Amino acid sequence: MKTFLLITFIFTNIIFSQKMKENWVPIATKGSDKVYIDIAGLENFTGDDIFVWALTEHATPITIESIESKISKTKSYYLLNKRLMKYSILYIIYYDNANNVLASYDYNRNTNVEVYQYNYPIWENTVEYKILKKCLEIIDKAKSK
Repeated sequence: MKTFLLITFIFTNIIFSQKMKENWVPIATKGSDKVYIDIAGLENFTGDDIFVWALTEHATPITIESIESKISKTKSYYLLNKRLMKYSILYIIYYDNANNVLASYDYNRNTNVEVYQYNYPIWENTVEYKILKKCLEIIDKAKSK
């Protein structure tokens, strides 16, 4: 039992001590909202799937029927597939102008079936397209070093 606890303690410390500091970079958008992605650890992605946090600062606060306060920021966790050119939002957090969390929603699905894994197409000149392009730029830059 002591060995199990020791192994659990060591494993937990290794996992939690490797937290990465966020590194937000802007995404060029034509709209008035400001969009950023967290590129910390992004250079380690291989394969077709990319997971990335995006933060949208709304120029004009938005409203959603199920949330009483106005939303100033939205933080979204994306799953992007560069081969299929599709994406899903796995998690979303809404903030007010004082950075208080108003609501959060978990849309993560435990499936490997492509039809269920990716909900939306990535169209050219959309925010998601620009996020994917920036992610690929960061990944390619890291590979060329």
